[in-house]
Amino acid sequence: MKVAIFGASGLIGDGFLQESLRAHDVTEVLTIGRTPSGLTHPKLRHLTHSDFTDFTGLGNELADIDACFWALGVSASLVDAAEYERITYGYTSIAAQYIAATRPEATFVYVSGGGTDSTEQGRSRWARVKGRTENLIITTFPKGYALRPGFVLPAHHKRSNTTAYRWGATAITPLIPLLRRLGPAPALITDTGQLGRTALHLARHGWPDHVLENRAITAAAAPHP
Repeated sequence: MKVAIFGASGLIGDGFLQESLRAHDVTEVLTIGRTPSGLTHPKLRHLTHSDFTDFTGLGNELADIDACFWALGVSASLVDAAEYERITYGYTSIAAQYIAATRPEATFVYVSGGGTDSTEQGRSRWARVKGRTENLIITTFPKGYALRPGFVLPAHHKRSNTTAYRWGATAITPLIPLLRRLGPAPALITDTGQLGRTALHLARHGWPDHVLENRAITAAAAPHP
């Protein structure tokens, strides 16, 4: 299986990358972005690409992929509304349409977020934009999926580039054993390793629903016979 990853240098993208490199049935991992992840691995190859409004320069690099894991994005709190929509919907839609033109049977896994508005009619701008992006992926690819994690903890010794997120992870980590005993952890919390394993499960076996909330993410990430 050949996997392409967008946003591999970020927290969630690193989970996709690490789990793909560990998977026995993944033969090649192609990362696409402005900078390499910094990892070296026999399976790993990086394509430097800076213009996410035009993918024609990639030629046929994506024509034989089996799965695309999309973790490229930005927090709505860090940019204005127009820039958020340009990155969240614009970049994703252009890449999806480019891949679908040559590899429509590929699995496309898009990282969305809890609270996303699939009706595209709600009051929250970021939730509408995410919902619009989800809907695009699901209608473009028969095997298109959106992941809606809750609070995402780092795995594989990776740290988030966002200061507030690092603080949050530091604060919540000591509470994880309690949350697991009380029961809400699968509905609220996941980690980047689980997201990576879920994406691989979707590529291998699919899932009954095209939108996976946090509880479904943890279920799909669990070992399966």
